Amino acid sequence: MISEKTDAIVIRQVDWSNSSRVVTYFTRDFGRTSAVAKGAKRLKGPFDSALDLLSTSRIVFLRKSSSALDILTEASLTNRFRPDPANINGFYAGCYLAELLNGLTEEYDPHPNLFDAACQTLDRFATATDYRLPLLWFELTILREIGQLPAFDSCVLCAE
Repeated sequence: MISEKTDAIVIRQVDWSNSSRVVTYFTRDFGRTSAVAKGAKRLKGPFDSALDLLSTSRIVFLRKSSSALDILTEASLTNRFRPDPANINGFYAGCYLAELLNGLTEEYDPHPNLFDAACQTLDRFATATDYRLPLLWFELTILREIGQLPAFDSCVLCAE
């Protein structure tokens, strides 16, 4: 097993046992990855608030060579997602961003530009009153990064 260290955004959590969770991250260096966080459900667990949804953390995990889940060994919070409490749409937009990252990216397919765009967009959701423009910008960015952005400057059939 190889120990890896990277920046990551928490995009999904699932309870795994009485004290553990499976956490899905979108990382700068490894793309989307899932890891078991043992003891994550304890009140005074080893991860504290570093596993909150849409938080950005510096993580250390043991990468498995087989198809088994990785094991999360350390996570330290670097930025917490705090949308404006008066505007619930910012939180919903953040959840939608997490679903886009989870559904449109492959495991261990790194996209550093997409990671940076996701961090910028989450920051904009937390401060902006209107979430629509940052969300549209992120949608176009993710489509470009995964190679699915349509051509807007010419016709695909006739090239005019």
